[in-house]
Amino acid sequence: MVTLVRPVKWARPLGALRFEPARWGRAYRLEAEGGAHLLIRRHDAPELALWLPAELEPNEGEPFGIYVHPDQHHAARVAAVARFRRAIGMGPPLRFAPYRDAPRQAAMLAIHDAAADGMTLRDIAATLLPLMPDDWRTSSERSDLRRLQDTGLWMRATGYLSLLGGRITSIRAQSSPG
Repeated sequence: MVTLVRPVKWARPLGALRFEPARWGRAYRLEAEGGAHLLIRRHDAPELALWLPAELEPNEGEPFGIYVHPDQHHAARVAAVARFRRAIGMGPPLRFAPYRDAPRQAAMLAIHDAAADGMTLRDIAATLLPLMPDDWRTSSERSDLRRLQDTGLWMRATGYLSLLGGRITSIRAQSSPG
């Protein structure tokens, strides 16, 4: 669900775009406590679900802003905004940065959390790897886990700022010593 509001300090207008739901498709308004749900149905397209807060409801034909709730469903809300933008013909849709490092980052965080709980690297390997290598001390798996652990420490210290700023080029390059 996308929340549409009048332009305020924290929700700037979206260029020349105006709040004209009738132009976006067949609009159905459902009053609710604290505002109204606006359902937009279009031919051969998924329904758009919009929330219009009572105190901040945009005025017909005037600019409006979009508020994306910063909660555990943030990614789904951003995806809904992208679908909304595409549905109303507002230029190209929002693009997400490719998340090709997501599996690596998940493993890195799991290793970091386990180490923070006092587990040794060998204990962590026993829980993460399907089979423990025969010679743990010289195994490539041990080196891989150590690198992931080091990168996790770097991410906790300062690297997370690159994630928040959307300037991820390569975590591997940023975390390498040099």
